[in-house]
Amino acid sequence: MKLEKNLFCKKEFVEKYDEAVKKQKWYGAEILFGMIHEYLKANDKILDIGIGTGLSAIAFHKLGLEVYGLDYSREMLEACKQKNIAVDLQQFDLNNIPLPYQTNYFSHISANAVLYFIPKLDALFSEISRILKKSGIWAFIIEEYTNQQQSKFIAKPKSKNGLVTYQHSSKYLFDLLKDNGFSLLKKIEFVAENFQMEGKAVSFQLYVTEKR
Repeated sequence: MKLEKNLFCKKEFVEKYDEAVKKQKWYGAEILFGMIHEYLKANDKILDIGIGTGLSAIAFHKLGLEVYGLDYSREMLEACKQKNIAVDLQQFDLNNIPLPYQTNYFSHISANAVLYFIPKLDALFSEISRILKKSGIWAFIIEEYTNQQQSKFIAKPKSKNGLVTYQHSSKYLFDLLKDNGFSLLKKIEFVAENFQMEGKAVSFQLYVTEKR
């Protein structure tokens, strides 16, 4: 993604990334794990989409899961590799389809802090359904809007650090889940109090779904 080329591939940014997440008061990784841990068991294969430096994958590894990770940034993947928590890491642009895995390969798939950088999610959700086993968990964090606008997604103003993120329509997300064979198990809203270091609170939604 172009956004990552501008920021997430910069070594100086990656070196400070884990600490920056704390300063943002972003607890997405902890909340995601807490909401899905009851469905996980040792030796399950889990794909972490946008694995970054591995912050969300640490808990999966400690539980005994086989962690796989995709990320655009080679620099982020190198930082993740140093933590020795994943069995496989691949550099990959999520705008490219298909995903580089066999059909029905993963027990579970998660996306902590990446989907709000992607406007159109149709092809990605279709691929996630393809590579996920039946009864597998697909858990993801999104920033949604619930008004009656017709747009499936809207771009937010560029942040101070040059990033553009997207809000997705709740109807769009529910349609994607239905069309790709997922049922909603849980949904929760949480707040990042200093998102992107701009000193303002932003609400996010975590969806926990199951492939039928």
